[in-house]
Amino acid sequence: MAEYTAFETYTDYGIFDCDQHIYEPVDCYSGWIEKKYADRTLRVVERDGEELFMAQDRQIQLDNKVDECYRPGSLKEMLKSMKAGADQGGYQWMTMDPAFLDRDLRLAQMDRQHVDAAVLFSGSMGLFAEHFLTDDEVYWASSWAYLRWMEEVWGFGADGRIFTSPTISMRDVTKACEQLDWLFARGCKAISICPGPAYGRSPGDPHFDPFWARIEEAGAVVCYHINEAMPGYKASRSGMWGQEEHPTFYTQSAWQWAWAYGDQPAMETFSALIYDNVFGRFPNLRILSAEHGAEWVPGLLTKMDKMRGMGRNGPWIGGQLAERPSTTFKRNFRVVPYWEDDLTSVLEATGTDVVVGGSDFPHSEGLAFPTQLVDHLGMLSHEQQRFVMRDNAMQMFGLV
Repeated sequence: MAEYTAFETYTDYGIFDCDQHIYEPVDCYSGWIEKKYADRTLRVVERDGEELFMAQDRQIQLDNKVDECYRPGSLKEMLKSMKAGADQGGYQWMTMDPAFLDRDLRLAQMDRQHVDAAVLFSGSMGLFAEHFLTDDEVYWASSWAYLRWMEEVWGFGADGRIFTSPTISMRDVTKACEQLDWLFARGCKAISICPGPAYGRSPGDPHFDPFWARIEEAGAVVCYHINEAMPGYKASRSGMWGQEEHPTFYTQSAWQWAWAYGDQPAMETFSALIYDNVFGRFPNLRILSAEHGAEWVPGLLTKMDKMRGMGRNGPWIGGQLAERPSTTFKRNFRVVPYWEDDLTSVLEATGTDVVVGGSDFPHSEGLAFPTQLVDHLGMLSHEQQRFVMRDNAMQMFGLV
């Protein structure tokens, strides 16, 4: 396979990559947290010569190692080999690239990749804290520790190029709003929320209006990246179907991938936001869906419109809708497709307005060369490709 360090480019313009990642050092929580929480937060401990990831008193499985990571794009290469009948091998490991851990080195890497700007999501440690830290006191102490680490190491997007997107919990509106105020005062333009229900409520419940109001006022983008949902979501759903309640990421069953993870909680969340009329109250909110793919979009739009009519006599906690759910989705949502998605039906249902480019770099499931997504947009004109790969996200983030 071609090394990602070859920096092959496939566009004659710089792109806006809506799905890249950082990796975190193992002390991104424990090194920045008050001492009394250091032995309960997300951390690495050594036991019998082995380094283990821990969250509170529970050992957890993360999809990375302490000083190694999967080679960017190696899943694509593995799938190509399998299709050709070769030995499928496995994910390829490599020593951690310093550019995955350092802002200045990453900016230089982006320059060589023709990436003018990017949304950088957390690695496993930053994404999974909401799910694994079930003690509220430990969670909020840990969340603040992570934000302090991220501010010092990466910043929040004031440069207009690297838009880090820290995860904010909806388990306490007041505490979440305090974090939003702190982030927006530091130039943050992207925040992440775990897909799924919000601790016994819909995320569209007016209970959360102070949260949404702050985001709209700041002109920030709300990002939903593939993730574990709130504690208990997957476990309760799995238990009812006789599935393992707490599988690791790589040992989930096919049924769990289909109905308890990935695009399923994302679709539930997006429909809840629309049905609960969040966008009637906050019409300028912008939502980015990352790493859920896009093939589900046409079916969701059809279903939301139909069920609006079926549920016309039911409760509407945010008030009746003034327009079709599909119309709201097309205006307020942007979706990053998988590189392997068949986008024909998506584009027929939405046009190019909903689709934005994203590579998942430097993860193995993504593209080794971020601009290569354009190879999967052959059904579009050059101008339309540029809109998807660059201009649409530039508009979403207010850069044009």
